[in-house]
Amino acid sequence: MYLEGMKGFPRHVPLGLEYLSQVETLREDEAQRLIVEALDLHEIAVHGRVSTLERAARFGSGEAQLRVAIWNLLTQVDQSEAVGWLRLAERSGQDGAKEALTLPASAVDSDDAAVLRVKALLGVPKIGWPELIALVMERALMRKEPRLLLRALAVSLVLGQLSNSTLADQVYAAISFAKSIPDVRITVDTKAIEVLLDDCVDRGNCAAALLLGQALSGNNVGSIGWDMLVQAPNRRKASALLMRAADAGYGEAWTRLYELHANNHSSVANPPMARFFLEKAAASGDVSAQRRLGATILRAAASLRDAEQGMHWLYLASQSQDFQAQALIRTFILPVQGCEADAARGIFEVAKTNGALAARLRVARDFGLTKLEAMTVDIVEGLRPWGLVVGKNPFIQHARLSSPRAIPALSSSTLQTLKRSVGYLADGGVQGSGPRDVELRHRAARLKQALDNHGLSESLYFAKASSDALDAMRGGPRWARQVKVQLDAAMGHEEEELG
Repeated sequence: MYLEGMKGFPRHVPLGLEYLSQVETLREDEAQRLIVEALDLHEIAVHGRVSTLERAARFGSGEAQLRVAIWNLLTQVDQSEAVGWLRLAERSGQDGAKEALTLPASAVDSDDAAVLRVKALLGVPKIGWPELIALVMERALMRKEPRLLLRALAVSLVLGQLSNSTLADQVYAAISFAKSIPDVRITVDTKAIEVLLDDCVDRGNCAAALLLGQALSGNNVGSIGWDMLVQAPNRRKASALLMRAADAGYGEAWTRLYELHANNHSSVANPPMARFFLEKAAASGDVSAQRRLGATILRAAASLRDAEQGMHWLYLASQSQDFQAQALIRTFILPVQGCEADAARGIFEVAKTNGALAARLRVARDFGLTKLEAMTVDIVEGLRPWGLVVGKNPFIQHARLSSPRAIPALSSSTLQTLKRSVGYLADGGVQGSGPRDVELRHRAARLKQALDNHGLSESLYFAKASSDALDAMRGGPRWARQVKVQLDAAMGHEEEELG
């Protein structure tokens, strides 16, 4: 009475099963028949009675055989057992079993075959299809069974009950999990996927907004091709969805918005907006965005302020082991000759008699300074969180050649060494801390004397470069032309100028 909800009894499956369990060992056949007839497959699975269903199938119940076949198709990667139950069900006269066994030769034993078999059985009554699919998807997620997850997903999207919020949530969860699986194939109705994901978005799932927005912008979602999730790109809708996700704190959405609006061929192309989105993405911690923003600023840099801003973002990206950012940083550092061990020994000897000069030699080698830059740079004032600024050279009259330049640190250890040098030079006004504390010729003379005394070569510490080369290393269009290969790689081969 409780199982069927009849004769004034409310339907209460757990209570009905509890009563049956007390007599099941005495009247097993009748109890099994009652369970199979009164419950749909979803209820049987939820209440842990699949073994009861299998016993009924072995005793010859065609209805039980068909339901066991469906359960196995959805929960076992190997279809052989399910096919065996289908053959028994066919001999028992169950509708749909024959059609489920008749498949194209190319589909036999593949995941597509399992999906086709289940689709052929969607007309079977007393299954509870939406709830059953949600159950097996959740089961596959918990057990990390990607093939079964995608198999259930494919079936879920042909059920036609798209208003089922539980099913929509499971579809979102399935896609989120599947995007990390290589070589994913989802041969399902993309319109249904979009409707279900829209349902998730409407109920406040901003992660689903990010996923759907990414697909609608024409970008793959992890290993899943965008065309497996949506029928066609819709960049305006994608922009709105990505904005929703970005506002909810999903930093990746800012990057996707940048890519969408930076594309000159896009219907929503907007360079100023693209720059804004790129800045937001970089501020959210996206390493790729930090690198792109740094490169974007530096290739258009027209002032020291621009160069410093670009260096800041490029250095942040390089500290996250972004090799493209590291490659760009190296283009701002002039090479010096000789091995580091020889240079370090020389600095150690010089420091015994002139600590300020030794500090300059260390900074010069680490940052690739020319001799003139090393002798005139105000190291204390030039320290930055990302490296060093060589200020305007007071000993050069030509405005362009005396312009300051920003030089990033190659690594955090280089930056720490610079900070130690700054600490030494700034402590108590040590001689040599600023560019005007001693005339340049006197400082040069002491340098020559120190190097000669210890048998050291200038090439160990100072770089050589023409005025044109130094000018290009201040950033801007000239620098961009010289490092086009590295710049294209850092920007992802984008050609759009963001202004």
